Amino acid sequence: MKKKYTDAQSYFQNWAQIKKKEVQNMEESMRGNPLYQKEVNPMDDDETWSKRFHFILHKGLPEKEWKAYQKGIRQDRLQIWAMFMNENPDYDYHYFLNLLKFKLEWMIFYWENFGHLARAEQDISRMRIATRLLDIIMDENSDAPIPYVNMKNKHRFCVYHKSQGMYEIDSEYEVRFCKAYCLFFRFLEYHLLGWWD
Repeated sequence: MKKKYTDAQSYFQNWAQIKKKEVQNMEESMRGNPLYQKEVNPMDDDETWSKRFHFILHKGLPEKEWKAYQKGIRQDRLQIWAMFMNENPDYDYHYFLNLLKFKLEWMIFYWENFGHLARAEQDISRMRIATRLLDIIMDENSDAPIPYVNMKNKHRFCVYHKSQGMYEIDSEYEVRFCKAYCLFFRFLEYHLLGWWD
């Protein structure tokens, strides 16, 4: 990529859009191939089924071209991750949360473009919820207007070891942060082990 990027996040977002378009073009080209259109039962015709499976798996590319394409993605990935790590020091929990969000965004990119499971859309939706919760957690010092916050159940969301910030303990901002923090880790508890492709 010739464009200069100021941060890893914008680099990744632009790169992911380009790769998504490439994958869409490969899939569009693949649909016109008779091998893609043919329905094959592996019990009746194992060889043709295997060819069709690998054809779809490799987005219609021959194996050599597919390996080269994937190698290019790995090299880009290393460059973007190196840039991200240089931007994120080790002394603050905020950078740890940023790492979780960045990794989730990479997983969403992978599952949207190269995933194989029928339930992928459901899992991607859950990953997006997790990233939105992280946005709320990392935005803890913002004074921008926030949506409605239910204050009646705030006692159910207790965050330990959090120093007093710029907000009052019972403010909507503080309660929103505590809810997002508790829900994020509860969300991971329920769903994380199901995120495999």
